[in-house]
Amino acid sequence: MRATKVLNPGSPVGCERLRLVRFRYLGFDGATHDGGELVVLDAVADHVLAIFVALRSRGFPIAGARLMNHYRGSDDASMAANNTSAFNVRRVEGTNSISLHAYGVAIDLNPIQNPYVERGARGATIDPPAGKSYLRRQDQRPGMAEVVVELFAHHGFAQWGGSWPRGIDYQHFQVGRRLAGQLVSLPYPKARALFEQHVERVRACIQSVRQKGQRSLGACAGH
Repeated sequence: MRATKVLNPGSPVGCERLRLVRFRYLGFDGATHDGGELVVLDAVADHVLAIFVALRSRGFPIAGARLMNHYRGSDDASMAANNTSAFNVRRVEGTNSISLHAYGVAIDLNPIQNPYVERGARGATIDPPAGKSYLRRQDQRPGMAEVVVELFAHHGFAQWGGSWPRGIDYQHFQVGRRLAGQLVSLPYPKARALFEQHVERVRACIQSVRQKGQRSLGACAGH
């Protein structure tokens, strides 16, 4: 990962705290594919695997999931390939803040079906550009993230970029930045226990929201 500019200086987490999650996935061709791979923080690895097992069982298609090594850490190249990805030590685009991907606690899902959209006075910037045909989110098509927001939240990834007021990032799921910092500062057993507590809080929030007849899970994102 160092040689391919994925694990870079300033990384908040080292190799000893990272795990390789391997899974099978359903492609857009309707076939089941081997070789899905994501690198994530050890404390969240079991839940990440559970997410992708559930996606396959639900028939949710994924274009591909190759490690960022194959794209030499280039987020643009990964998105253009419609690649689902996780760990990558980089800054948030246009800022000096380190991305939650650098902590191994963020996942980008089917970037073309779920593009990043920045709206301005001159119109919208869409990344990757091939995602332009997916701007109408009311027209639900295979691979779009809206139908799996609750699944990700159920496993602790309660913050979804598709609900952000600007810099809308439909592909992006993450845990909170404060929790990410706590997870990487603790030894693995304590970090895993802390994440399990977080998952239980989010699940309790989801249940409460559903009992009240509410549709949005936005209230659970702060847990």
